[in-house]
Amino acid sequence: MDFLSERFGKVNYDEHSVLHFPQGLVGFPGMTRFFLLRDERLDPLVWLHSIDDPNLAFLVCDPFEFFPDYELRLRLPAAVRAAMGNSQDLHVLAIVTPQSMFSRSTVNLLGPLVLNTVSRTAWQVILDDEQLSTRHPLFPERPSGLRPQALAV
Repeated sequence: MDFLSERFGKVNYDEHSVLHFPQGLVGFPGMTRFFLLRDERLDPLVWLHSIDDPNLAFLVCDPFEFFPDYELRLRLPAAVRAAMGNSQDLHVLAIVTPQSMFSRSTVNLLGPLVLNTVSRTAWQVILDDEQLSTRHPLFPERPSGLRPQALAV
């Protein structure tokens, strides 16, 4: 399907790949339908674009690619956990907050997105872990002699 995005112009997405967030996202309860939009320049990051609002798109990543020790401690009501389905069908994404100096971007490890790749249903969950942050640095500190490069997002 063709979609007119405020940020990206005319883009195409497969209507069978739409992700449904029954409860929306934190701060965006009415935004329930999204699709993933890839940009090779940002790989392995992708855009999670709202179908409900052409102005709304979040940069997301697979947190395990950046943080191999990242563990999910999902303490959810049994009904919600049952609705998520089999764990082998689940995929986790985390919302990235890009900065003008891209190397200073942060990622929300406290509120990951859990997607069921079979049912195409997704949830944003809030983890109960004081060691996690909504603004965790996406990239490790660089030696002082190196200058991080800026990337306009």
